[in-house]
Formats: sequence, structure tokens, C-alpha cells
Amino acid sequence: MWRAGATFRRRQGISLWVAFAALSVAMTVRPVAIASAADQATHVTNLSFLLKHVCGTVAAAAVLTFVADMAESKGNFRASRMHRAIPVVTILALGTFFFATPQPTEADDLLTDYAEHATILAYGLVWTVYLGAALASATQLCWRWGRRPGSGLVGRGLLLTGVGTAVGLLYAVHRVAALVLQCNDRELFGKRADETASTLLLFAALLLIVLGSTLPVLPRIVRRLHAHWWLVRLYPLWRTLTDVVPSSRSHAPAGRFRDSMQLRRAHDRLYRRTIELRDAILTLSAFTTPEIRGRAYDHALASGVIGAQADVTAEACWLAVARERYRRGHLPSGEAVPPASGGRDLPTETKALINLSSVYRSPTTQNFLHVNT
Repeated sequence: MWRAGATFRRRQGISLWVAFAALSVAMTVRPVAIASAADQATHVTNLSFLLKHVCGTVAAAAVLTFVADMAESKGNFRASRMHRAIPVVTILALGTFFFATPQPTEADDLLTDYAEHATILAYGLVWTVYLGAALASATQLCWRWGRRPGSGLVGRGLLLTGVGTAVGLLYAVHRVAALVLQCNDRELFGKRADETASTLLLFAALLLIVLGSTLPVLPRIVRRLHAHWWLVRLYPLWRTLTDVVPSSRSHAPAGRFRDSMQLRRAHDRLYRRTIELRDAILTLSAFTTPEIRGRAYDHALASGVIGAQADVTAEACWLAVARERYRRGHLPSGEAVPPASGGRDLPTETKALINLSSVYRSPTTQNFLHVNT
């Protein structure tokens, strides 16, 4: 539900969202207690089984559509549109067979408890055949197009998704074999072992499909997390400087914890924060003098830092003094000078400001501030 708004606004990745939404519903009604409660609430015996199987059909169709779309994006491939019509027919058949079967009591397993009914046998056949065919097709597409040269992360994602659908196919085969043996009063590995194996295969398939579908967008996720981490690191310096120069910021500040919890629009917020910091530094630079700048640089060298780090330390020292002079209402004592820590592009600029932020509250800077105010 959290991803629905962004997904449907961009009209991209809808099939993947539908797959995960359907899987989430199917996994929600899977526990016996929840399934029984759902059946009692709807007054339809065993309706949770139909819901789970319909959601599984929708999820399999959506995963197949997602894989076909990814394959089309990597070559001159056009998937058959039958995979859009067949699941609709499958769902209609499942509903028809389900409601045509008398079900006086709740079942532990619909396909075995009512196996004597031809309609339930047909129900199970339709369900397993479609699931197996969809997963087999998805696996074939993933392995066919994921190994193409130059496919990059999309190809690796297809291969990982293919492993997931192959495990899902193994889950379907295991379920069919276990159910057939149960109908003949036999067990594959034992009832508890069969249930455990089925659960492990199901969750392994889901995990691999999630990882495979996420891999192509992993660099974007990493960049977003990186931008958010930079935002968090810039917050102390940004808040310290813009509190005395509020005209440099466009919005009222939030608390540090609340600011760190805002995950949306990280790149835009980082850009704005960097610009606001530059503006605040530019304003405060008019409240220092060449003499103070010189003393700040000498103080940095005396503290044992050299090279570029000495420039950053000196800037932090005179900036702390300029902020205090501005806060106390002093008149400008010089001309505004652009920050020495700046760079030509946003990443370089941001990294320089993060370095400045880490030095600003250091004992070296605080000692210089104490001596010069």
C-alpha cells in the first residue's frame, strides 16, 4: 500500500506491484487461524482457499508479465499476450469449480479433504497446471534473456528471478506429488516434513523473486540512501548556521530525529540543503576579516593539520567566529567571499561541506572561537 501511489503515478512497475500485493494477501490468509476467521466473516466455507489460489494465480501472471517486460526491454522480443488472457480464464474456472462443490465443513486442505469430488479434482488440476506453466515460462524467459551479453544488472536480476521461479516450480511439483500420495493414503516424506519442505520452498522462491526484481534498481536505492546519509551528516552544521541566518533557508527546520526519518526526495533535499549552507556561509563571510582568516590558518597549522585539511580547519575556525559576531549584532567587517570548501558539482560540494561540518565542532575550532571572541 505504501508503494501504490508512486507506482501508479509513474505507470511503471505496475505488474511487479500487483505480484507483491497478491502475494501479500495470499500469505496473509495462509495461517489456519486467519483463514478460519476470514471464512466465518464472509459466511462462505473454505473461501480462504479460493482467495489464496486466486491471489497465487494473479501473482504468477504478474511475475510472468514483469519478466516478459524486462526481456522485451533487452532485445527484439515480444511476449505472447495469451499470458494475460489465460489467468482470467483460470480464475473463472477456479471460481466455478469451487462453488459447484458442496462443502459442509472447514477443510484442513481443500484439495485432499474434498478429493472425492470431481469438481475439486478439476479445481486442483487447473490450479497446479496454470501455476506450473506460468513458473516454467517465467524461468525459461529469465534464463534466455538474463544471459544475453551486456544485460548488466537487469540481466542479473532476471537470472536471480529465474532461480526464484524455478524454486517456485519445484514447490508446485512437491505440492502435487504430496497431494497425489495423500489421496492414496501415502506420504512423501511424512506429514510434518512435507509441510516444512513446502514452506521452505515457498519462502525461498518469494525471497529470490524479491531480490531479483530489486537488483536492477539497486544502484538507485544505494544513491538514495547515500544522499539521505549525507543529509543526516549535514544537519548539525546546517542547523547551526541557518539558525543565525534564517533567511538562507526556504523552510522552517524540523527536529534532528524527524529530519532523519524523512526518506522521500532525498536528492532534492540534499541539493537544497547544500545551497542553503553555501548561502549562509557567504552571508557570514562578510563578518570576518583577512586578519582573522590568517590567524585561523596559522591556528590550523599549529594544530598539526596540513594541506587541504588545513584549509578546511581554517574555514571552520573563522566561520565559527563570524557566526558569533553575526549573532551578537556586529556590523559587517569585510566583503562576502564564497566558501573555500566549495566544488564545481554537487557531490564534491556536499563532501566538502560534510568535511567542514565534522571539523566545525572539533576542539581546534572551539579553542579558536574562545580565543577570538
